[in-house]
Amino acid sequence: MKRELPHPLLLAAGGLAALVGCYLWVVVPVTDGLDARKRRLAEAGRSLEDAKRLAGQLAALGQAPAAAPVPEGFSLFSLVEGVASREGVKGNVEFMRPASRDLGGGRREAAVDLRLASLSMDKLLAFLQQVEDPARAIRVPQLILTPSAKGGIDADLSVAMPQPADKSR
Repeated sequence: MKRELPHPLLLAAGGLAALVGCYLWVVVPVTDGLDARKRRLAEAGRSLEDAKRLAGQLAALGQAPAAAPVPEGFSLFSLVEGVASREGVKGNVEFMRPASRDLGGGRREAAVDLRLASLSMDKLLAFLQQVEDPARAIRVPQLILTPSAKGGIDADLSVAMPQPADKSR
C-alpha cells in the first residue's frame, strides 16, 4: 500500500514555518547575543582605559591625600574624648573604643567607634563640627542616627583619620 504525500502547498507551508521558526528562535537570539557581547566588550575597554588613566593620576599624586602633619604623641581617641568633654556630651557616651582598619593598597586608618545616647541634635552637631578636621583628614565616615527611647537621638558613629605608612614593613 502506497501512501500519498500531502498537497505540495501544505509541504511548502510547513517547510516555510520550520524556516521561520529556526530564524526566530535560533538565528535572531544568537545575533542579538553577539551584538550584546560586542557592546559589553567595547564598554569594558573604555572602563579599562579610564582605570589606567585614574591609576596613573593616583600614582602621580602619591596615593595619599595631603594632610597636615600630626603632632608627636597625637591620639585620635584622646581628641574625641576631649571634644566630648568640651561639648558636654561625655555623659551621653555609652561606649568608645579605638580601632585600626586596613584600607588595602598599603593604607591604614585609625578610628574611634562610639555611641552617643539620648542626645539633642544641637549637641550632636556641635560635637561633629568640633571633632572633624579637614586639615588633618579627620572625618566621620559612618553616622547612624536612631530615635532614643529616652528622648532625643542615639548616634552610632566612627571618627577616622589616615595613619602614616609603616616604613618598617
